Amino acid sequence: MNNEINTMIELQHYWDIVLLNQSETERYKKSIQVWEKRLIDLKSTINKKEELLKNINLKYKQSELNLENVDAKIVKIELRKDNIKSERELEAQNNELKILKEEKNSLESTVLELLDKSENSESELTELTKELEETIIQTDADIRSLKIKIENCQNEIDLNKNKFEELLSNLTPAIRSKFSKLINSKDGIAIAKLNGEICSRCNFQIPSALASATTKRESLNTCTNCGRFIY
Repeated sequence: MNNEINTMIELQHYWDIVLLNQSETERYKKSIQVWEKRLIDLKSTINKKEELLKNINLKYKQSELNLENVDAKIVKIELRKDNIKSERELEAQNNELKILKEEKNSLESTVLELLDKSENSESELTELTKELEETIIQTDADIRSLKIKIENCQNEIDLNKNKFEELLSNLTPAIRSKFSKLINSKDGIAIAKLNGEICSRCNFQIPSALASATTKRESLNTCTNCGRFIY
């Protein structure tokens, strides 16, 4: 009986190491995902900024062309002044010039605004590109480190699973069956230590006589609440 209790305690120890390393592995994998997502998001931001800059520059060039066309129209109208023969024609020309000059002023403001936006976008892109380069270096280094940790965890998992499987055969068939079922439960706990009369697994107070027998190892017992083996 004492041998089986000691065996179960040792088995639980190996399994605790397995579960710990499995948990650490998942944590490392999530860290890798965080780094990869950060890199993807940064690249996506840069692509959007590049597309925005492209559109700004296209609008800038188009506005410059429009401005040149308006200037050409103004020059053409002013050259016709000498051919004006009536006050009515002069008034019509002045109205046309007024509209064109207002359009010119608006286009000049647009051109300056777009130029300012273009310069700001280029500056932001420069900073983002620098950040991307640094992030790629940092991401590669961290992911390499995390993969090494995952590999180390897997080695620990394999080592302790092997020890577990080898030792499990030392339990009698009936106890081995119950122990295996408990160890494969959600929390991975098959045997729990008694703290006085309290089961450390479920914090349930077991009967005093059962606690006494368990402490003296007079019999192999289980918690009356959670069903785990107790010692």
